[in-house]
Amino acid sequence: MNLPEKTFTEQDITRARVKGKVIGWVQGGGIVLGGALLWNLLGWIPVALGVGAILWVGYKLMSRSSSKDTDAEADVEG
Repeated sequence: MNLPEKTFTEQDITRARVKGKVIGWVQGGGIVLGGALLWNLLGWIPVALGVGAILWVGYKLMSRSSSKDTDAEADVEG
């Protein structure tokens, strides 16, 4: 097989990195703008309750122990 050693130049890589950052900033700005519009349309109470519910579910998912942890605790206790 005769594959080229270098597929992309440094300029191509730099351009892709800058483009990726710009797209990320645009997406983040869109999310903030959309959230602000939703906040104004619905009012702050339903949005605050929704955000609180999402945070609570995320906390519960992140803080639950795995089955290996519970097995290790049972061995120590028993």
